[in-house]
Amino acid sequence: MTISGCMRAVRQNIDSYGQHLFQIFGDGSDPGFTYTIGNVDRGLPELLLIGDFPSHIAAGLLNELGAKMREDGKPLVTGLVDIGWTVPVKVRQAGPLARSRYTIQVDQYLGHDSYDVLQIMVCDENGRYPGDVGCAPRYDVQRP
Repeated sequence: MTISGCMRAVRQNIDSYGQHLFQIFGDGSDPGFTYTIGNVDRGLPELLLIGDFPSHIAAGLLNELGAKMREDGKPLVTGLVDIGWTVPVKVRQAGPLARSRYTIQVDQYLGHDSYDVLQIMVCDENGRYPGDVGCAPRYDVQRP
């Protein structure tokens, strides 16, 4: 599929579902990640989840959070967000590294890199989030 063909498929998903998801699988010491495209069309940030989560978990989480933003018409608040799952997720404003290292296809879709990204973080089995002292290494992902 060509880049333009790929972006046509992305556009179709955005038109049908409100956003498109890209999932990149981990390679050795670099964990996988999943992110959205399409929320910026509504003046909202894109969402980024870093970590080797099963596809259905990553997709379910980002689809639910993206739908919440679009329904509310505003970005998720930073900090802990409870969406009725087992544990709340932690939301933080990501910096420029998120755009240059992770959400590259958003740049291709938009033709620029002037958009916001919110990083979604999941806690470990002891309730510790990335950056917390003692967070399990599998969950203590980069915070770009």
